[in-house]
Amino acid sequence: MSEDPQTLDLTTDEALLSSLAEHELEELKLEPFSLLRQTIAVDLCDRIGGGFFNRLMTVWVCTLNPKEALRAHADAEEAKLKAFAWAEERGYSLFNAKPLDQAYDRLEKEYAASARAHIKETSGTNGEPNPNGGGQPA
Repeated sequence: MSEDPQTLDLTTDEALLSSLAEHELEELKLEPFSLLRQTIAVDLCDRIGGGFFNRLMTVWVCTLNPKEALRAHADAEEAKLKAFAWAEERGYSLFNAKPLDQAYDRLEKEYAASARAHIKETSGTNGEPNPNGGGQPA
């Protein structure tokens, strides 16, 4: 385990729970990085947008409630404009992105760890794990 306090070393279960837990960006409460927000963030990110752009889109989506997130997904152009207005109001820029970067890094590490989780397959009627079903051993 790393001694660096910024490094996450989570099991897949811990990462999944952590990604669904509340987080903060400075004093702002972020919504959980749920499947809904993950999917919308991916769709708002741009292959040519660069790192700052994609980090901003990902973190900004976590400031939205589910209905706001769906509205953002429905009008991606408007959502991107709102995300940049939000960032400017908070004083973020290409030269002042550290809090945004830290929030993004935490979300991404948790997502990566939770994405490695496997559901155990069961066999038979008694629900015993299938030894060839993948996932973590019991």
